[in-house]
Amino acid sequence: MNSQSLFKQHFQHSAVSSSEAHGRVNLIGEHTDYNKGFVLPTLIEQKIEVSLSPRLDSKIVGISEEFGEKTVISDSNTDGTWIDFVRGALYYMAKEGQLIKGLNIAVASSIPTGSGLSSSAALEIAILRALCQMVGYELSSTKIAKIGQLIEHNFIGTFCGIMDQMSSSKSKFGQVLFLDCENLNTEIVPIFEDYTFIIIHSGSTRKLSEGLYNERKRETEIATKFLSISSLRYAEISDLNIIKDPKIFRRARHVITENDRVLKAVQFLKDNNAQAFGNLMNESHISMDKDYEISSPELNHIVKTAQSYGALGARLTGAGFGGCTVVLSSNNRRDNIIKKILEHCPKSYLVTNIGQNIAPSKNE
Repeated sequence: MNSQSLFKQHFQHSAVSSSEAHGRVNLIGEHTDYNKGFVLPTLIEQKIEVSLSPRLDSKIVGISEEFGEKTVISDSNTDGTWIDFVRGALYYMAKEGQLIKGLNIAVASSIPTGSGLSSSAALEIAILRALCQMVGYELSSTKIAKIGQLIEHNFIGTFCGIMDQMSSSKSKFGQVLFLDCENLNTEIVPIFEDYTFIIIHSGSTRKLSEGLYNERKRETEIATKFLSISSLRYAEISDLNIIKDPKIFRRARHVITENDRVLKAVQFLKDNNAQAFGNLMNESHISMDKDYEISSPELNHIVKTAQSYGALGARLTGAGFGGCTVVLSSNNRRDNIIKKILEHCPKSYLVTNIGQNIAPSKNE
C-alpha cells in the first residue's frame, strides 16, 4: 500500500502533502564519509513514501506499514521509535522558522530495514520534503541532507557522515554520485555499459546506534589525534608508523586505502573499465573484513560465492555488521551468479539490480 492510501485509510481524509526518497547502495567508499573522505553511491529503486497533514493540537499521530501506530506529544523526549525521525524533522523545521504544531503522518517503505541501504536517511529526506511541500517552504537538496544528518545525530543517536542523506537527496537513477564529504562537491558519473551491480541481502540485519558504528568512528578519531590531523582524509599510508596501537593502525589503514580506491574507481567508471573497478571492490571487502572488522560470516560467504562464479567484484555495502553485499557482474553472467548465491547462501535474497538498461520504479 502506498502512503497516500495508508493515510486515507487510517485518518479518514486525504493527505495535504506527499513525498518520497529512495534508498542507496554505496558502490565503494565505506566509513570514509565521517572521515571527510570520498564515496560513490547510487540510488536503488526501493523507496520510502510519506504522506501528512497538519493538526490543530500538538500531537504527532503516526502510522507506519512496518512499525505500526504511535501517538506522542510533538516536543516530548525521544523514545527510540520511528517517531523520533518525525520529532527531529519538526524541530529543525522550527529552526528554519516553520513552526508546525502537530502532524498526522503515514509512512510506507519498500527498503529492507537494517539492510545498509539507507532506509533511515530516505525517511529523513522524505519527511523533510513533505513538510516543505505542506508549508510552502523551499530548502535546497544540500540543506535537506544536512538537516537529515542532524536528525540522525541528535534524535537517533547515530553519528553518521553525510553520504546517505546527500545520496538520497541529490542522486539520479542510472548514474553514480561522486561525493567529496568535506566540501560536499558532487559529480554525476555514468554507470557501466553491459554490466550490472547486483544487491544481495545477507539475511542478517544490524542496528547502527547499538554502538559498533559509533565505536569505529571513535577509533578513527583516535587515529587523527595520533597523527595530529583534522581527519584521515589528510593521512598517507607512510604516516601510519606513528600509530603503535595495532587496532587503531588497521582502522586508519582501511580509511586511507579506501579513499584511494574511490578516486581510482571514479576514473574506471569514466573509462568503462569494469574489470579494474571489480578488483577495487574485492580489495575493499578484504580491507573491511580484516582492517575495519565490520564484515560477518554471512557477508563473506556471499562475497566468496559471487567471486567463485565469475563476479568481477563483490563487497559488503553500508555500515557492515550484517545487511547487504554489492556484486559487479557482466550482464550475461548476472542471472547465474544470482542463482548460485541464493542456492549457496540460503538466508540471502535479491534486493535489486542496477544497470543502464534496468528501469527504476514505476512512480519515478
